[in-house]
Amino acid sequence: MRPTLSMETSAAMDHRAAPSLSSEEKRRIERVARFVARDRDGDLTERLLLRLLAITRNSRRWGFLAPDHPFHPYYLQQKVSERCRILRPRPTTAAAADR
Repeated sequence: MRPTLSMETSAAMDHRAAPSLSSEEKRRIERVARFVARDRDGDLTERLLLRLLAITRNSRRWGFLAPDHPFHPYYLQQKVSERCRILRPRPTTAAAADR
């Protein structure tokens, strides 16, 4: 397990009042979080995305990647959730048939 995961988890569980997300924003954040979580070197990918954000200054679309953005905790929550889903062992067919 990566040491940053615990920091991400605590940040994702921050109970500050988050602004409401539109369905388009939720889909975009969830898609990026899934991509970063599934990538072999997700931390590098995330740093590259942050660099692109700084270059393009498209904070309206990708600002949630920045730690000071109000949607960042939701992004972290989705990323951690996807990593947990990936790491969770799937039941084998034989074990599922025994139930």
